[in-house]
Amino acid sequence: MRAHGPALPYDGNAPYKGLLKCSQRDIAAGVANLHDQWVDKVVRRKVASRYVYDGFPAQTVGARDAESELAAVCTELALAGQSLYRLLFRKGDNGLKRLEEALAQALRSGPQTITVTSEDLFVPWGMLYLHPDPGALLNAGAPGQWTGFLGYTHIVEHNLGCVPDYDPFIHYGTERPRASLHFDTRLENRDQPDACPLQPVRNVVETHADCQEHHTKPQTSASLIARDSDHHVLVFGAHGTGVRTDRRGDHQAKVVLSDNEPIYADDINSWACDRGERLSNPLCFMMVCEGGRVGMYFQEGLARPFFELGVGCVIGPQIEVSTQFASRFTCRFFEEFFKGECAAPVMRHLTQEFISQHATPLGLAFTLVRGIDSRLIAETGSP
Repeated sequence: MRAHGPALPYDGNAPYKGLLKCSQRDIAAGVANLHDQWVDKVVRRKVASRYVYDGFPAQTVGARDAESELAAVCTELALAGQSLYRLLFRKGDNGLKRLEEALAQALRSGPQTITVTSEDLFVPWGMLYLHPDPGALLNAGAPGQWTGFLGYTHIVEHNLGCVPDYDPFIHYGTERPRASLHFDTRLENRDQPDACPLQPVRNVVETHADCQEHHTKPQTSASLIARDSDHHVLVFGAHGTGVRTDRRGDHQAKVVLSDNEPIYADDINSWACDRGERLSNPLCFMMVCEGGRVGMYFQEGLARPFFELGVGCVIGPQIEVSTQFASRFTCRFFEEFFKGECAAPVMRHLTQEFISQHATPLGLAFTLVRGIDSRLIAETGSP
């Protein structure tokens, strides 16, 4: 592991580098435990037989209980995030110890812009935790603070390495941007239209972009394989999962649209082969459970296959999230992104906004994979 940047100035001694002494299996188990803790402490959290975060807590359990639960869940999630941080940075050689000490000082000094580059090590960096006060011990009863989560205070991306001809600026000319919506219309509740998670997203995107909508696997395949595919934004609103293991073995990551035909990681890779050339770096937003996962292996998540296809930036959750939250978070993201804002600062802002205004931490569960500077640029403008 190496670390460098303005917040880690050269001290005249040696570059910051060290060796991890934990195995890939140890790290995978640590990530799985972090996911499990979030599902247990947040997704399945109940008060008076009601799921606190199945929607927005103030509406679900009342404003007073919402704030009380938020304070409690902060410390519980901080413990989980701290465990993974320590596994990664405090189980190594002396070089890694020196690196971690400098990193911790930089993280505590104020907001940083962080790019983690690795093709074979991925963790949900924004969910990691370092207490702002080095003297405060969570295990001794100190309360967690939201500012200790990397995704709350800092701008963070995971980069999978060099990509030929990659451009974070999504140029769309003088006309409106073009968006491709891939929806499972079974999520639409015709009896309760106000509870539909898709229509608000559709409304926001259509306000700012020219849209095409696709509801099946063949339609999605044809859209993404087409040589004249020139969308600037892709949005998936559907059910999905990361890799799954049961008594029959491993099952690839997938997303499922209206036709109930799973789109697997291998399918997306096959589409990339059919295209023969990359898409022009569109942003892909996954309003899909576990849609932001990446792993060491190709089939563990959908982000790697989408990058093979030519997507420039993937944003999605690490865990299950309620449709109501996912819809509102997606809407808020595109309200800002279509203004020309960079994706990563928008993600940090929304994480803070949903904690302070809606008493929900689920924004931290969304990961940005590559594209820290991704933004829409009219050809007449300049970045």
